[in-house]
Amino acid sequence: MPLNVEAARAAKDYPTYAKDFTPENFYCTSVYANRYLTFTRGSAKNESIDGANAVVVANVREGKNELIPGFFPLTFTNVPTRIMMVFEDGTWKLDLIKPTPEVAKVLEAREVAINKEREAIARYQAERALAEQKQLETIYSHCTNFHLVVRWKFDREPAGEKIKDETGAFTAELLGAHIVDLPEGKALQFQAVSEAVRLPEEILNNRGCGMITFRFRRDDAETQDRILYKVLPGVFSETGIEVGGDGRVYFSVQRNSLASKSLLDPQKFYQLTFVWNRNGMRIYIDGKLDATLERPVYTSARATKTEMGRDPNDALKTGSGMTIQDLRIYEGVADESAFAQ
Repeated sequence: MPLNVEAARAAKDYPTYAKDFTPENFYCTSVYANRYLTFTRGSAKNESIDGANAVVVANVREGKNELIPGFFPLTFTNVPTRIMMVFEDGTWKLDLIKPTPEVAKVLEAREVAINKEREAIARYQAERALAEQKQLETIYSHCTNFHLVVRWKFDREPAGEKIKDETGAFTAELLGAHIVDLPEGKALQFQAVSEAVRLPEEILNNRGCGMITFRFRRDDAETQDRILYKVLPGVFSETGIEVGGDGRVYFSVQRNSLASKSLLDPQKFYQLTFVWNRNGMRIYIDGKLDATLERPVYTSARATKTEMGRDPNDALKTGSGMTIQDLRIYEGVADESAFAQ
């Protein structure tokens, strides 16, 4: 028996059972209720039947003038909409897979838009990766000539709160830290919370390779000494050198961290040297290699605040109990003889 004839024979004013659910008598009960749509009984019209597929046009009741947005509509409007049906297992069912022609067009347009967006994202990612690679090559190209960038000996009284470095190109700002006289000579000392020295950010910007070295003393056996932090304000520390309360030395660049094997005793000066380049990171203590990390790193220009003595992102709650002499920062790759200087 043709499906349209069978559907017509099964038609009733208000069918109750699934076997009576036909294209000519599309209706809505609690069994077929759509969570967002309510179809008006008796409004369905059979637009077409093609084999086991049918297209039905039925009115959807849309609520208007809600007492609360999304709830308790005061008025309703009938909006015609196409519904796809399929004949399976001897009964007509809603076709939840095949969309209506209108929906198919929308879905096709959406898929085209999604593909274009994916292509645009892929192009952006490829362009960004190429730009980053070029930037890295530019940064690492400066690694051929090992040279001094900046040096503060801390061996003379500052002019107010400013200290010029030995090259004359850079100026540090004292923020509570002070120059003291010791048997070993003058030195920079930090003894309280929030004491710091602010360094020019450009001394560590975009350095694909380099070395930081200085004489260091823990002034007590408990305080975590925040030697140097280069941070993006309010976000994260890009480059960090610190000594924990147990005397262990920590070095971090671009979220890559390295910890010393040795522990530093309090009230004793050490020559600490920190190296980074394409081969990874190194910590030297008194000229001897102590710890290594085999991973290429570099310091970028994203972090815009560089300080000694405290964490710039928690300036009022952090401090150090330490003494430092002769801070030097180099760019380039040096041989091991430079580390013992």
